[in-house]
Amino acid sequence: MLLGVLLAVLVLYGLLLFWVLNERLKEVHHLLRSLLKRIERMEKGAQRRERGEEEEGVTEERFPLYMLESETSKKEGE
Repeated sequence: MLLGVLLAVLVLYGLLLFWVLNERLKEVHHLLRSLLKRIERMEKGAQRRERGEEEEGVTEERFPLYMLESETSKKEGE
């Protein structure tokens, strides 16, 4: 009986760990996808600038690296 209870607790603990890991991976995936979109927009802006097709009134979005460092430190601090 004790072995059954122990086995049930271990299975539930494993499911909990799997769920937490899955949620973290979803957050990382969302962060990487948004960063990829920003990088693509920045590259398009750089290509336009190289060709001399700078559009007036359009500001280039910049991504400071310290924001990424703060995101990773928040995740590590949790």
